[in-house]
Amino acid sequence: MIKRLLRKALGERRIRNLRALMRNPAIHNNPPMVCAPESGKILVLAPHMDDEVLGCGGTIARHVQAGADVGVIFLTDGRYGSAAIAASSEPERGLRQREYVEIRKEEARRAGEILGVKSLTFLDAEDGRLRADTRAPKQLRAVLERERPDVVYLPFFLESHVDHRAANDVLVEAAAGTGLNFECRGYEVWTPLFPNLVIEIDVTIESKKRALGCYRSQLADMDYLHIGIGLNAYRSSAVGCKTARFVEAFYALPLTDYRRLHRSMRRFL
Repeated sequence: MIKRLLRKALGERRIRNLRALMRNPAIHNNPPMVCAPESGKILVLAPHMDDEVLGCGGTIARHVQAGADVGVIFLTDGRYGSAAIAASSEPERGLRQREYVEIRKEEARRAGEILGVKSLTFLDAEDGRLRADTRAPKQLRAVLERERPDVVYLPFFLESHVDHRAANDVLVEAAAGTGLNFECRGYEVWTPLFPNLVIEIDVTIESKKRALGCYRSQLADMDYLHIGIGLNAYRSSAVGCKTARFVEAFYALPLTDYRRLHRSMRRFL
C-alpha cells in the first residue's frame, strides 16, 4: 500500500524537501487514497491525553475492529492543560497539577477502553517541554523495539503546537539505528494537513464521541467535541460525501521517507 501511496503522491521521485513536495501538483490535484484500517501492531503517539482521540480516535476503533493490537503512548504528563489551575498560586498550584495529571490519565484509560486500546504507556515528560526531554526518545525506543509496530500514528510535524511538533523529533531519534521501517501516519489536531490517505469512520464515530466525552477536564475549557467532529465532517469532502459523512485524514509515508521529509523542515520548526 505504501508504494502505491508514494506513486500516487509523488510519481517515481523520492522526497527531497518540503518545497519539492509542495511544488508537485499531485498533492493539490489528486484525491487522497481511501484506506481500510489493517490488523497487525499499531502504535499511536499522543503528546497529551486526548490527542489520540481527536487525531485518530475513529481510526483506532476501526483498527481494533479489524483485529489489530493497538497501543497508545502518551508523551507528556499534561500538567498545564487546565486554565483554572494555571491561575492558582503556589503551593496550591503544584498540588493541583499533580492531582490533574492523575485525572487526565484516568480519563485516558476510560477513553482507551471505549476505543478498544490494548495498552497505554505514559512517558510523563513535562507538558510543553517535550523537545527538551532527553529521556523520552530512550523510553520510546524501548517500546518500539519491544512492540515492533507495523504503523505508528503521530501528530504531523507541521502542527502548530510545540509538543505536537516535538513528538516527531522524539520518534525520529527513538527509531534511529533500530532497523525498524514501520509506516508513519501523521494526523491533524490543530493544523490541517495535505492528506494522502483518509479513513472513513462513520461506523466508529459514536465511539469517538464517547471517548472524547471521557476527557471532561479538557471539555471544561474548550468544546473539543464540536471542534474534532466538525473537522471529521469537513474531511468527508475528500470522499465527496458519497460513502462517508465522517473521515480522518493523514499524511502517510514509510519511516525512511517521513524522516527525510521531517529533516528537510526541521530547521524551520
